[in-house]
Amino acid sequence: MYDLKFSYNWNKKLDCHAFTAIRRFNPFHHIPGNCVNIILKEEKIGTGKIESVKRMKLQQITSYISYLDTGYSVEQCQNILRKMYPNANWEIQELAFILIVKSKD
Repeated sequence: MYDLKFSYNWNKKLDCHAFTAIRRFNPFHHIPGNCVNIILKEEKIGTGKIESVKRMKLQQITSYISYLDTGYSVEQCQNILRKMYPNANWEIQELAFILIVKSKD
């Protein structure tokens, strides 16, 4: 189990039973069936299981993905990710669009 950390509850998604997250792809963590601790501002707010993972590049983010995940436009979502990962090479960096289902703790 690893910590899936959030600094902000984008689009109030962490209040839902299922939600998405966009992260730099990690083949060791981003595997359907893996369990995660859901951490908001250094506080554990629950646990969940990765239901699905879609690999993509920054330029493949659609309005469907950006509004669902962050509540912002594609351009704004991409800018958020650029700030989250300032050292990423966006020509080759893969992202994971992760669907997490909360456990009933």
